[in-house]
Amino acid sequence: MKAAVVNLDLSLPPVAVRTVDMPTLRPYWALVRVHHAALNRLDAMMLANRSDQPPGAVFGSDGAGVVVELGPAFTPALPQVPGVAVGAEVVISPSLLWGADPAAPGERYEILGSPTRGTHAEYVTVPAANLFPRPAHLSWAEAAALPTAGVTAWRALVTRGRLTGDDTVVIGAGSSGVGTLAIQIASATGARVVAVTSTPDKAAHALKLGAHATVDRTAGPDELASALLEQTGDGASLALDPTGALWPPFVDALRPGGRLVVVGKMAAATARVDVRSVYWKQLDLLGSAMGSTHDFAALLGHVARHRWAPFVDSVHPLADVAAAYARLDHPDRVGKVVLDLQQP
Repeated sequence: MKAAVVNLDLSLPPVAVRTVDMPTLRPYWALVRVHHAALNRLDAMMLANRSDQPPGAVFGSDGAGVVVELGPAFTPALPQVPGVAVGAEVVISPSLLWGADPAAPGERYEILGSPTRGTHAEYVTVPAANLFPRPAHLSWAEAAALPTAGVTAWRALVTRGRLTGDDTVVIGAGSSGVGTLAIQIASATGARVVAVTSTPDKAAHALKLGAHATVDRTAGPDELASALLEQTGDGASLALDPTGALWPPFVDALRPGGRLVVVGKMAAATARVDVRSVYWKQLDLLGSAMGSTHDFAALLGHVARHRWAPFVDSVHPLADVAAAYARLDHPDRVGKVVLDLQQP
């Protein structure tokens, strides 16, 4: 099969399409022919540190495709996974082996794509419990764009952030994968959404996705906080920061009793906040990362009820995976970058 294989030799291009062996099926796992797969910031971060990867690494945590084979433990005498059968059109939940505790993943937890070979290949194997029916209204590209960013945004806003339709929500990085999906989740729930973006075009996209207002993040922290307060009235009740750089203005823009949920460090690995603001305003600071299969199932139910679709920035054939990575870093990119595994 063809796969986008990571080059560990730093003198070579970071990734190249090669012919590799088919993956081996494990008990209770399934072999999926990948129709479309998406790229994430996680893939770019790992590629930048590719010398740490095992030989033959294949990235990709997002994918949608067709089940072609079930592992050896599947027999008529054993219980089957609902909705998983040969020929089923599925979308993959990227959190492997989360464990029994819904509050946090266990020791065996991993994200599909490292070390288990991921979806940037014609075929992938995953636990059958991580497969869900493809939502009928989503195209293959849209279904592939949903999992990682979608479950991250869902767990942050709903599971951890306790989102309701009465909330006023501030969403950082409103044109990113997580940001665009967070806007759609919060808007469909009925919340008032203020998106933080960086250009007029990105602001326009955020409004189309359901944001009620936007603010420009290129202003300084004080100016950003003032603009957020102007757009939220008495302050936001919930704020989502995928960047790591927005803690100070978001803390300032939250009303008493508000919640700040952080999911990433795209722009900064450390943050400094006014401690007094946190305790005097009785704020909740919440960490969140990815999500369990239960979170993913809840997200799919929400998507099916409200019938929204992830925004796809661009679609590239597997042969152009290098161009797809370049698009991921392009300043004009909005939404998800997707690979079409059906193209030659």
